[in-house]
Amino acid sequence: MLTRLIKFINWILPKDDGLAVFDSVPDFSGNSQALFEFMRDMGEPEAVWIVEEPIDIEGVRQERRHSLRALLTILRAGSLVSTHGRMSEIRVRRQKYVNLWHGMPLKAMGYAETGGREFKEPVRFDDENYYLIATSTIMRNALAACFNQDARRIHITGQPRNDKLFRSDGRIPEITGIDTGSYSKVVLFAPTFRASDYISDGRLISHHLNLPDFDAEAFSGFLKEKNILFLVKFHPLEEEEARRFFSEMDNVVLIGSDDLAERYMDLYDVLPGVDVLVTDYSSVYFDFLLLDRPVIFAVPDLEEYRRVRGFVLEPFEFWAPGPRVETFTDFLEELERCLEDDDYYRRERRIVNSLVNQHQDGGSSRRVYELVWG
Repeated sequence: MLTRLIKFINWILPKDDGLAVFDSVPDFSGNSQALFEFMRDMGEPEAVWIVEEPIDIEGVRQERRHSLRALLTILRAGSLVSTHGRMSEIRVRRQKYVNLWHGMPLKAMGYAETGGREFKEPVRFDDENYYLIATSTIMRNALAACFNQDARRIHITGQPRNDKLFRSDGRIPEITGIDTGSYSKVVLFAPTFRASDYISDGRLISHHLNLPDFDAEAFSGFLKEKNILFLVKFHPLEEEEARRFFSEMDNVVLIGSDDLAERYMDLYDVLPGVDVLVTDYSSVYFDFLLLDRPVIFAVPDLEEYRRVRGFVLEPFEFWAPGPRVETFTDFLEELERCLEDDDYYRRERRIVNSLVNQHQDGGSSRRVYELVWG
């Protein structure tokens, strides 16, 4: 009832086409942050962030989420920009709604899920002021299936966050305080978030790189011998447990969400400095393919995951252009080969990259800006 009342008030109030409201999860991250920075350089429209906790950033106007000031700002805005569908429930058609989302789909989600898992109704509008972005024709079709969305409202612009991959060599030293130049290689482990990861003793299997025979002592020794810096980035809900697990290991650094937020950075300030990505089913590797660097998939539960969650892109074996490992021994062997041979799986990477990333440049923010406000 309250939502309907707010939406009615929103319908009545005049809109300021020179005002855009931004939102992301976590605050100041992903596609929203990258597009915001581009718009700030352009000087228009005026942009305001709705955040959980305002922080001191020069020139960035912020309103605390759920406050009256935040609500009034949303109701006045001519444009709403979000990575997770927020503000959509009170949006009216006179407001531009820019659904930047938070990654291209590999896993089945929304209407594409067939495993019987309950899901929240995806954001979906069919009016001309609604924009959902994709990175290629294949991804547009995948998003249309997941959102049950008219594909004409999905635009192939690329993801603004990927612009960062083309603009620097990464900002890992600023985030960690570590001189990456003193290491031979930098490896990042970035798994997808899965609530089912918890096992009987309350720990997370992903802390073991998803590998049931993971040997922390042997891995620490391997990293020291090869002089590798191993970064780990987990979902915020997993970080506390992960920090305890990895804190005793040499050459391993956990990058926390707070570490990034307090520096007004996100994962895409890390990726350009990474030599090898290790993941499971996280679609972050679609973005990493733009760098044409090796990816390792730690997927001992592939068949179970396929049955329970499913993929919107099949076969997974084709769309995962890198070695797929199920044991710790295999992981070390494949990691060593990836570190020594940049051409390993390069042909497969480039094929998949050409299918999922139509725009392979640093111009995605500009394309979104010109599409919506140009």
